Amino acid sequence: MMARVLYSVSPIGLGHASRAAAIGMKLGAKGFELEFATGGIASSFLRSYGFKVHDIVREPVPEERDGMMKRPAIWYLRYWSGYRSTKKRMLDLIDRLRPQLVVGDEEFSSVSLAVEKGIRHVLISDELELGFAQGALSRFIEKRVSRWYTDLQQSVSHLLVPEFGTDRGNTHFVAPVVREVDKTRDQVLAALDLSPGSSFILFSASGSGIGRFLLGPVLRAFRELRLAKTALVVTGLNGMPPQENVLYLGVERDNQNLVAAADLVVSTAGKSTIDEAASYGSPIIAIPIKNHTEQERNARALGYSYEDIDRIGSLITEHLGKRAEPRHYQGAENIASYISSLESSDPAVSQDNVK
Repeated sequence: MMARVLYSVSPIGLGHASRAAAIGMKLGAKGFELEFATGGIASSFLRSYGFKVHDIVREPVPEERDGMMKRPAIWYLRYWSGYRSTKKRMLDLIDRLRPQLVVGDEEFSSVSLAVEKGIRHVLISDELELGFAQGALSRFIEKRVSRWYTDLQQSVSHLLVPEFGTDRGNTHFVAPVVREVDKTRDQVLAALDLSPGSSFILFSASGSGIGRFLLGPVLRAFRELRLAKTALVVTGLNGMPPQENVLYLGVERDNQNLVAAADLVVSTAGKSTIDEAASYGSPIIAIPIKNHTEQERNARALGYSYEDIDRIGSLITEHLGKRAEPRHYQGAENIASYISSLESSDPAVSQDNVK
């Protein structure tokens, strides 16, 4: 039997949870005994894959209004409060489960405790630097948080970055992580009740419900363009009124099948959706939340910015149906293989010997 693993996951959005699901299935296939810790909608998401999940992680979603990130200082304070309360619950869980390995996907309380208690551990993160501060107070808070985060990165044994790059010290780049597609395009069209010759635009919003600021301009552009035999499929947002040729699916667990089949993906610039689109060769328009450093960086790499919201119609016309060569990212398998290699290369630290 492979190691008992406690796999903790940031519950902000569903990008971390979908990444964890992809890796978790690979680890399970290799014989690891997994239990997850996360919170909110990410808990039910991971349970839907058959994983055992502990709903104990509390992290606040950044405040967004009219497409702009607001009050980052308040978010930092709420995040730190959530971290401290989560760490207490995580300590109880670790003492009860006695895992031989702790994996944290941008959930830091579990990894911090693993470092303190001498438990073998892996931190997964693609956000190695902060940069959300906008005013004097938030810059002051962010400076202190950044110092703490840098210290944590330096203290962990294995920091795995789901991107391409050059390894250094304890940091290893393992390629982007995406979930495997298990439906063909024809099967997706049939499930959407669209004819085989149809096309569709996927509007993919965050699992946190962020993205309504972008949906309005996309709906207006879709109506104005009057695209023949084309539907607009919306995931991640509930409570929207029905409209002609617009399908609202709410939170869709297997969103990767829709991303792979879509003739165009429109999204806020979360890494998960961008990586899936690139892996499957689907064209994507990524409009970031303004002042959200991570999203702005992701969008900039694709040539987009928040201001592109004003020309969403022309962008749809430009990119609709323009598929690229699929990149077939293998990050999930790479991470699972890396963790498996620790079984032989790193001596396990028994919980019975941890004081």
